Amino acid sequence: MWDISLEMAPFLLLGFIFSGIISVFIDDSLVYKQIGQKKFSSILKSTLMGIPLPLCSCGVIPVAATLKDYGASKGATTSFLVSTPQTGFDSIFLTYGMLGPIFAVFRPLAAFISGLFCGLVVNAVDDDEHKHSDINRQSKQNNGPIIDRISSGIVYGFVTLPKDIVVPLFQGLLIAACIGFFIPPDFIASYVSSNRLLEYCVMLVVSLPLYVCATASIPIAVVLFSKGISAGAIFVFLMAGPATNASSVAIIGNIMGKKILYIYLVLIASSAVFFGIVFDAFFAINENVLYQHNHLHHHENIFYVILTVLFGLIMANAYLSKRIENISSKGTTNAFNSYQNDSLDLVVGGMTCSHCKESVESSIKSINEDVETSIDIATGKVVVLGSDLDVVAIKEKITSRGFTVE
Repeated sequence: MWDISLEMAPFLLLGFIFSGIISVFIDDSLVYKQIGQKKFSSILKSTLMGIPLPLCSCGVIPVAATLKDYGASKGATTSFLVSTPQTGFDSIFLTYGMLGPIFAVFRPLAAFISGLFCGLVVNAVDDDEHKHSDINRQSKQNNGPIIDRISSGIVYGFVTLPKDIVVPLFQGLLIAACIGFFIPPDFIASYVSSNRLLEYCVMLVVSLPLYVCATASIPIAVVLFSKGISAGAIFVFLMAGPATNASSVAIIGNIMGKKILYIYLVLIASSAVFFGIVFDAFFAINENVLYQHNHLHHHENIFYVILTVLFGLIMANAYLSKRIENISSKGTTNAFNSYQNDSLDLVVGGMTCSHCKESVESSIKSINEDVETSIDIATGKVVVLGSDLDVVAIKEKITSRGFTVE
């Protein structure tokens, strides 16, 4: 696990920096204004917007649901759902660091093409009349003092984002370490490498229901490659794994409808296999390039050791902050419950990260700006405190963002 961390720390830290910059300088209103029409330009823009954003397959859902809520076509929403979780600035830099430049270039390229293709297909088969929303959205404007914006970017890049990925990233490292330690070098390859199509299918079956973000999938991919899995099969895992999981599939069906869900799954699976085949055809010429890059260790370089320690401290802080937030949230919830004013207790399913929490909170406050909320991501418990609470409207608004409400 230490060896993998040495390889990934510098590039992941660089990804954190660029993710922080994006969070500051991309205005929310830009996203909502640009993809509201049922035409090719909306699909193109939503695909391009999604590629650099560091959102996982669950975190992207409330954002996509909000896009649809504010007028985005199903095609544009699908493009965003497909392209966003496959990549992000953090995962692109890490892909380059651990898998080499070919993977680093091919991965966002595949995300772009698959997002564009899926959006076009959905728009072609979607016979619902598209109506652009006239809701006057109060979006976050990134036009405050430059010092405040820089501070906000640093907090997002080195606190908020690490909190969102610390658990799945650790799980990915643990899985990679277990595969590397317990499975003999040629064990996997001896059973499936003789049949490339079987390799692709195995990776597809494993990756589709698995919850693994674009960043956490990389150390697993590195170890699978060292065990003899073809580069194309690894690419199937890198593409399909972050794009879907069992929870997100159910929620997408709720937001987009069963018809679009089935199309979405078929397109993700077929696109992953297609790009796996293309990658193997291309990669056969350049196999030594990745092998050499993948084995360039920096164990004796004190600079990499320092960066790895810094990365470890950031992730430890992220985990502790996440735990403290959960404890604090439970305390706030208890305090809310003892308050004698109007209060509403809900259990919201589908929350996995800070983006989910923000989406639920904004949903509630879009109904009544004066309420106070306490949201515990771990348990899904949401307490709303205020007067004249419209329970039905609040539940409907939260559900429209792709969550379940009890």
